[in-house]
Amino acid sequence: MKRLTLTALLLLCGAAFAAKPRAENVNITETGSREVIITYTLTAAPVVVTLDIETNTASGAWVSIGGEHIQRVSGDVNRQVFGKETYTISWLPDCDWPGNLVESGKARAVVTAWPLDNTPDYLVVNLLTTTNLPTAHYYTSTNFLPGGLLANPAYRTSSILMRKILAKDVTWTMGCVNEVNRTSREAPHSVTLTNNYYIGVFEMTQRQWALVFGAYNSNNFSYEADHAMRPAECVCYNQIRNSDGTVAKTGYDWPDAPYKDSMLGALRRKTGIDFDLPSDAEWEFACRAGNGEGLWNDGSTYTNHVHDLHLDRLARNTNNVGSSPSSSSDASAGTAIVGSYAPNSWGLYDMHGNVAEWCLDWYVENLSGTDGSVVDDSTEGQHVRRGGLANDNIYHLRSAARGMNLPNLQHQYIGLRLACRAGL
Repeated sequence: MKRLTLTALLLLCGAAFAAKPRAENVNITETGSREVIITYTLTAAPVVVTLDIETNTASGAWVSIGGEHIQRVSGDVNRQVFGKETYTISWLPDCDWPGNLVESGKARAVVTAWPLDNTPDYLVVNLLTTTNLPTAHYYTSTNFLPGGLLANPAYRTSSILMRKILAKDVTWTMGCVNEVNRTSREAPHSVTLTNNYYIGVFEMTQRQWALVFGAYNSNNFSYEADHAMRPAECVCYNQIRNSDGTVAKTGYDWPDAPYKDSMLGALRRKTGIDFDLPSDAEWEFACRAGNGEGLWNDGSTYTNHVHDLHLDRLARNTNNVGSSPSSSSDASAGTAIVGSYAPNSWGLYDMHGNVAEWCLDWYVENLSGTDGSVVDDSTEGQHVRRGGLANDNIYHLRSAARGMNLPNLQHQYIGLRLACRAGL
């Protein structure tokens, strides 16, 4: 069959409609350099705008060409837009989708306007962006992430990749009843979270910490070379939220904003986004990923509290951590590069093992009589940490397991995972 020429794209058009707001008057033209220009208007702004390209099948159904073929786009797309009468997107199909040309009228652009209280599933925050360029970009799925999720090292070094968690008004059981080696601190109780939120796809890495805080703490590794993508560790709660790395300040625990010169203070200033730590309940809800008691967070069965092969696929733990690394180039021991193991059912990596992760809550032993949707601000001495250490026994890595430490503790297997409530 004779292949059709790219000039057929000159006549393509289309639109997609959300309830409110929506994109209208979508038009496509092709320049002499074979760049495709898409223009549209909005019924309301500001909004977040995303783009898909669909083709018409033999049966008449419209199907996406796939986000992996819509990578080289720029302009008023994949970010928050406002303040214009007409908006413009540029796409380079010769680079993204070579050799897949279609007839006129057999493809269309789908422009979707997302209200700021319901933004797309993935948020990418660039830590290198200068102040005159947008910091945050949004994508509807991992297929649309430029360069691919694991194939693009930027998401573990110079950008922060977040996943939206639909938790608002969902009632679920926090804690557990019958798991082996459970403790009283895991008392089961009903929780209904009040908000959706974003949480890090990965633990915050050494390189990300250094880009934000201008300094780096580690017991085992430098942030250079291939160790840039290992999790930040030897970072205490005080450095993260209420200290400049020296003396802890008072008055900066939740619900107050972080101290301006803490890591979170610096990150908020750099990006304009209200990054924070997840609460105890937000962390467990995201870790479980819809999977209940007796299951790991990918839905596999918790079978053995000594050596569980399911967990070996999911986490760096006492059975695969090895001894302390003999040098900063030893990749066989200590913490693993984030994303080295399988993700949970919601696409989050390393929530079991690798490093334990600080949470907002002050530690309370028995949660059964508390409202788990509320961050505990009782200042009782120790902060909650979740996820278990890389050299922990398996039962400490369960979704329900809760640990605690003083806020000034720095440990080679304790780090953090970011949360974000901006725009939600």
